[in-house]
Amino acid sequence: MSRNNLRRRALPALSLLSLAVCGGLHAEVPATQNDWGGIGLLQTPTARMADEGEFAFTASHTSPYTRYSVAMQPFPWFEGIYRYANVQGVRYGPEWFSGDQNYKDKSIDFKIRLWEEGRWLPEVAVGARDIGGTGLFSSEYVVANKRFGSIDASLGLATGYLGSNGGITNPIGWVDEDFKTRPRASSDITQAGKFGLRYLLHGPVGVFGGVSWQTPWEPLLVKLEYDGHDYDDEVRIGRLEQDSRINVGLLYTPRPGVRITLGWERGNELLATLTLRGNLKNTPRPARWLDPPKPPLRSEVARNADASASSKSPADATGSAPQGADAEAIAASNDHPLLPGHTWESVDVELRRSAGFYVQKVEVNDHEVILHGTQLKYFYPTEGLGRAARVLDTAIDPSVDWVTLEYTRQNMPIAQSSVSRNALNAYAQGDIDLTEMARHVEVNPPGSSREGEVVYEGPKGRRFDYHVSPGLNEIIGGPDGFFLYQLTANLHTSLRVNDSTWLTATTAVDVHNNFRKFKYDAPSNLPRVRTDIRHYVTTSDVTIPNFQVTTVHALGRDLYGMAYAGLLEMMYGGVGGELLYRPVGQRWALGVEANWVKQRDFDQKFSFRDYEVATGHATLYTHFGNDGRVQVATSAGRYLAGDWGVTLDVSRMFRNGVVMGAFATKTDVSSAEFGEGSFDKGIYLSVPMDLLLPRSSQVRSRLMWHPLVRDGGARLQRKYSLYSLTGERDSHFYFDNIEYIDP
Repeated sequence: MSRNNLRRRALPALSLLSLAVCGGLHAEVPATQNDWGGIGLLQTPTARMADEGEFAFTASHTSPYTRYSVAMQPFPWFEGIYRYANVQGVRYGPEWFSGDQNYKDKSIDFKIRLWEEGRWLPEVAVGARDIGGTGLFSSEYVVANKRFGSIDASLGLATGYLGSNGGITNPIGWVDEDFKTRPRASSDITQAGKFGLRYLLHGPVGVFGGVSWQTPWEPLLVKLEYDGHDYDDEVRIGRLEQDSRINVGLLYTPRPGVRITLGWERGNELLATLTLRGNLKNTPRPARWLDPPKPPLRSEVARNADASASSKSPADATGSAPQGADAEAIAASNDHPLLPGHTWESVDVELRRSAGFYVQKVEVNDHEVILHGTQLKYFYPTEGLGRAARVLDTAIDPSVDWVTLEYTRQNMPIAQSSVSRNALNAYAQGDIDLTEMARHVEVNPPGSSREGEVVYEGPKGRRFDYHVSPGLNEIIGGPDGFFLYQLTANLHTSLRVNDSTWLTATTAVDVHNNFRKFKYDAPSNLPRVRTDIRHYVTTSDVTIPNFQVTTVHALGRDLYGMAYAGLLEMMYGGVGGELLYRPVGQRWALGVEANWVKQRDFDQKFSFRDYEVATGHATLYTHFGNDGRVQVATSAGRYLAGDWGVTLDVSRMFRNGVVMGAFATKTDVSSAEFGEGSFDKGIYLSVPMDLLLPRSSQVRSRLMWHPLVRDGGARLQRKYSLYSLTGERDSHFYFDNIEYIDP
């Protein structure tokens, strides 16, 4: 037997022997990223998972590959990765449009944990690498992990790239001979984006595995692995020298969010990896030093008054608050339920300042104050409710226990939330816990409270408003350059026509861009509904991306309607409308939108091109899971290129409002007609700015990884949607964050 064959068989046997050892001792060997951005060793994955909610960016280099990966852990059992690989020395395309840019390969990975580690059983996961497209790195695997004290051992079997060294006949080949061989991967971009079914589970099976050792010095981890990939025939590269199948690396963690790995791979190449990571699920809110202080509750005022009175002499104490008949006389002389020294005008001002609540009108019945209006400051609705209740607590008679906010958007009643003042005081003093406090908070449809006397109507909002913000248009991973961008300064203006109708306009001024490199119009077998983007971002320095009139109305207790017309987005103008049925507290909603649009001229002013289309979709929103935080939005209808199909959008929202999601669109357009990418897809991350700023904000920051701009499966980018305008109807999110009722 040759030395290579002996080594090939001995190393897996030793790994199997290590897994057979009793696993009674467990140590905290951390789950860390590999070269490819997922949890693993160096070149190989393990069965371990990051903590739920983790987000990691990894950049690694082992010649000739440089990899940039984004990994997200939306569930404890699921890992998703999106990656760009730069192939050094291989050009993206002809020099006339890509210059000296290296070839870029886009890929998506996933890993699913089948079960967790037990006393005797290892943790086991299955996964796939580079599941769609050219298949340069495509692989499917099953891997097991077991901890032995300060060592975490892994052993896996793989088809494709991870196991290309082979050695084991594919057992599926006993059923179908086709599975015994694997088609050769191709860097042809026309294959990019296709699901690799032609590769799936095909080819010989190879072995991989290794160990992580947590050294006595906590920041240092040692990794040793057996690499099951055969480097003799890399696509578009040829043979890479491999002096050893043993890779070794040292991982150093200088601080919790940073990991640095240096290693030696293939027996002849240096590895360098940098990982930046954080847990978005558990991200703490920064100190809110730019927010106004919380208004005091009556119990807090009384406690402070008692403390102040006890520090005075008996003679001084007699001059404190009115008692007995005097207090009754003052209360009787005041307009119920306001206490002396307060007016509804002054309460309105304080509600805006401290609670971000803009009052339209106030109703009062014998046990409740109902504030109709809009909350525009606090991301967590319970925080806005708690602050509003605090404002009223020292301003109205204690006999009125309940404070109710009826939320409206553009005069559309959305939902009601209510809190007991007595319970809020008891919670603030520590007399009841949060669970008991939650029993005194309600979320109901609008109009659920018993009507009362209208005692105040707030001032009308400003008819005209404006603000300035930056804008960014970008294309990532294209043949003209890895990152093409345009930075703009945007002026947003709005004019309120009436309570339900308003006009908006956006003017964008080009500040800086590198789109001069943008020379490539992607081939298309469909109407160019999106692939003309190059002309839209380079034709004019001053553009009008949006100029539209919008009107919204509540058509019933759970039914809403919207109509709009104008320049709806940078590429299209026209008319359209939407209907949404969304019952309060339910885990589903149904929306329908229909539009007739015409393609705008490239200068994004007020002229149009010849192309026009009717487009629209029906969308079913459903929530799953015990906490209702998994949302699936399924849309079916007609897209901008006239194609018919379905878009599936799956997202996970954590309690703090962070969203991790992915979407895919498949229409009746064939892969050949669609072109590069085969079908539309992408992943995204949405983070509330409330978690990043020292002041409260309802704004979200959204990061989207959209591999390609294509014409198939393209949707109208509408400025408003009824589902987002009716967010207060999500009672699950409301009670998920009940602790913010009095943070």
